[in-house]
Amino acid sequence: MRNRNRRRDGQRGVAALEFALVFPLLLVLVLGAIDWGWYFFVDQLVTNAAREGARAGTLLPPPPSSTPGQAEDAAEKAGLAYLKRVTLDETGVAATVTTVDGTDAISVTITYPVGSLTGFLSAVMPDDAVATAVMRWQ
Repeated sequence: MRNRNRRRDGQRGVAALEFALVFPLLLVLVLGAIDWGWYFFVDQLVTNAAREGARAGTLLPPPPSSTPGQAEDAAEKAGLAYLKRVTLDETGVAATVTTVDGTDAISVTITYPVGSLTGFLSAVMPDDAVATAVMRWQ
């Protein structure tokens, strides 16, 4: 009877030690999943905002009927409105009208500061989510 109790006493605290060894890895995995999930979520929203801005800029008639400035304004307003609808701050929206392959097109580039949501992986996370959308006038 005494041998069984001695064996059990030798195993005391082993589960706590194993947990202490595995916990840092588990913490990195969980917080990393949260941070990267947030980054990819915001990246998709920024991509959609760039597409929305480019689409709004191409709804105007192509030059010379409208000016490039009008298309830029429409694109920037649409991109900002989309970011506001999805409850992101409207920061870093840039819209430019360019010529692509000899046709008139509008290119919208949106840069949104993302960073780390938990602050745990801030050294590894990208600082900005950047998206560019190019659409031709039809």
